[in-house]
Amino acid sequence: MKKYIVTIIILFTIIILSIGGYFLYSKAKSNEGNSVDTLKSKCISELDYLNIEIIEIMNGLNNISYENFQITNKEVEVSKEESNTISENSIDSSVVEFQNIITEDKDKVDWQNIRGRVENMYTSWTTILIDLTTLNVNRDNLLKYNQIMDTMIGNLEAEKKEECLKNGADLYSLLVTYIQDIFGDSNLISLYKVKSNILYAYSRVDAKDWDSVNNYIQTAISEFGNIMNNQVNNINDIDSINKAYVLINELKEDAVNKTGSVFYINYKNLMQELENM
Repeated sequence: MKKYIVTIIILFTIIILSIGGYFLYSKAKSNEGNSVDTLKSKCISELDYLNIEIIEIMNGLNNISYENFQITNKEVEVSKEESNTISENSIDSSVVEFQNIITEDKDKVDWQNIRGRVENMYTSWTTILIDLTTLNVNRDNLLKYNQIMDTMIGNLEAEKKEECLKNGADLYSLLVTYIQDIFGDSNLISLYKVKSNILYAYSRVDAKDWDSVNNYIQTAISEFGNIMNNQVNNINDIDSINKAYVLINELKEDAVNKTGSVFYINYKNLMQELENM
């Protein structure tokens, strides 16, 4: 009888331990999943930062801004009568000056500002690199980012604009591969692929390499078709999608007609819409 009772107790203990182990394992797997999801969200924010910086750096190489005006301070003279109520003989007044892409001097680049932004991006890359490595992003592609950044810094020092534009487009294309490694197929990947091809097209306009510009835009249009086909999943972005569709086709016409100045206008408007999606 005692042997029977001991056997029951042992079996009961094994069952309790098994149940407890199962719950501990499930909790560990759940925590692991939450940890990976958290890291993925962090990486998306980090890649979005690089997305913004690369585009703004490339825009800066042609003095293109998403704002069509800038606020400047100008000194305004006042009369003696007015100076009775004002302690100074002149005051600072904010003046809105509209900027025009067509007349903007694209050869007058603020190299110092761009170098500063690239250096900041270079510093941030160390942390981003660790996070991407943790998520098993292809290491060869991660090393390519470092190599292109090194090359770009050298080209910035030498003020080689055309080469810097190409470096920027190469950096952006790597962001696409990182997102693919992390998420697989998604609307986000299609969006990044569209922007990547538009940036490559933009990088070749100064060189008047219109054949390449046309090819890149055509690839972007084909990729944009994936976004159009998934409008059900992008219902909140439907206005931006429709506007972008029109602009990307206008960009194609600009490339066919080889009109650089108009191309830059439509490029700016298109990239703004893509950033809103």
